[in-house]
Amino acid sequence: MRLYVIVLGTASMLLCALAVGAHEGKDLPAGPIRERHYLMEDIGKNSKVIGAALKAGDSGPVAGAAENIQADAAKITGLFPPGSSHPKSRAKPEIWTNWAKFEANAKALQSNAGALANAAKSGGDVKAAADTMFDGCKSCHDDFRVPEKKKRK
Repeated sequence: MRLYVIVLGTASMLLCALAVGAHEGKDLPAGPIRERHYLMEDIGKNSKVIGAALKAGDSGPVAGAAENIQADAAKITGLFPPGSSHPKSRAKPEIWTNWAKFEANAKALQSNAGALANAAKSGGDVKAAADTMFDGCKSCHDDFRVPEKKKRK
């Protein structure tokens, strides 16, 4: 049940972020800031595939989506060179002041996505592997991403 709530919550957050993010990406400067925005959007899209597959009880699409996340995760740190901040970016300064933790989180995402892909291919515990990966996403976002501004009704 916990995983189901996490997956649904993550999928909902990602859908909202993708809807807002598609517009925001165009407003970002060319180069690593815009590139990382689109990379994170791609991770979000693949996370949505995983969430939908788990909800449907079909692990078929999980391995491919997790492998895409694994490949994207390998690129994360290269898209955060020192000084690559922007008022419209949600990257916190803590990325650069606590680089070792940020780098470890990116490597953990790469590893956890690979473990999820392997679990999906081998008939392993896909739910547990997805839970681990999504928990890592949340932890990194909590530490290194400015929360999205809530819109007033």
